[in-house]
Amino acid sequence: MEDIIKQIKNNPLFNNMKEDEIVSVLKCSFATVENYTDNQVLFEKDHKVNKLGIVIEGVLNLVSQKYNGNRVIVTTLEKNDLFGEALIYASAGNSPYDLISSGKSKVLLIPYRIFSNMCSNNCSYHNQLIKNMLTILSDKIVMLNRKMSILNAETLKGRIAVYLLSLQKSTNTMIFDMPMNRQELAEFLNVKRPSLSRELSNMQRDDIIEVYRSTVKILDIDKLRELAD
Repeated sequence: MEDIIKQIKNNPLFNNMKEDEIVSVLKCSFATVENYTDNQVLFEKDHKVNKLGIVIEGVLNLVSQKYNGNRVIVTTLEKNDLFGEALIYASAGNSPYDLISSGKSKVLLIPYRIFSNMCSNNCSYHNQLIKNMLTILSDKIVMLNRKMSILNAETLKGRIAVYLLSLQKSTNTMIFDMPMNRQELAEFLNVKRPSLSRELSNMQRDDIIEVYRSTVKILDIDKLRELAD
């Protein structure tokens, strides 16, 4: 367990917690470490999710099954990524996706009751764990609201403009690094990567922005605001 603690201690779920406190919480919650083989299902669509997990090794794919039978990877989870946190207390309670191991993987699974039932010792670090969980969920809500405001733009240029303006506002500078790579940003904006790259090139050609790798420089913020409206 010591090796696992060292791998997960920087996960946001354990913010402001010492290694021995993390060990105590995991013991108290009856957390387990599970190994999965390639293409093995961790949880299935429409099934109840009663544990959250952290990827220790390998890769997991969150997969959506379309009505025509096609399967689409919604997102990929890698080392130290958290999963299941938005589902364990949902009123519906069932997963809208399949979670499938891509290759061999290892995960830490934590039963959900640890976040609603205080232990008999009333440990301060248990309180911290719950605070961390609430912060994670709040941050996710803020992120989803931000994404909705971006996706409400009528055009791809509009979506890009809203996204870049939000980064400009948070950094308070006209030159900043995008936190996502092109593929991640394309998935975030719900478009194909070539379409995203084409529109970024068009915006550079129109002297609205300048892009070099992950760095963006806003050249004409008024024009960017027009696109965002």
